[in-house]
Amino acid sequence: MTEKSPPAGWVVQVTTPGEPSLTQTRSSQLSALRGAPSFEYFNVAIVIAGKAEEATTVHLAEDTAREARAVRALTSKEITSLNLKPGEVVPA
Repeated sequence: MTEKSPPAGWVVQVTTPGEPSLTQTRSSQLSALRGAPSFEYFNVAIVIAGKAEEATTVHLAEDTAREARAVRALTSKEITSLNLKPGEVVPA
């Protein structure tokens, strides 16, 4: 078996909901539909996924409704190749 090293950081995906649809429909259920969401990705040099998500949210410092979640672990080699300092959050 191959041994996996523990993560040294995370790729965090930030999802921003789409804008409400501007088309009017006869059904009140359909009028609440939103457009496609947008996605941003950040490389974060924090070992704990939840802390990486929090740091990304603080880094953005906007009042917009967004959801951040860790989507992929980064190895220590990847952190080194990205020149990330501990605790740093940078756009991917």
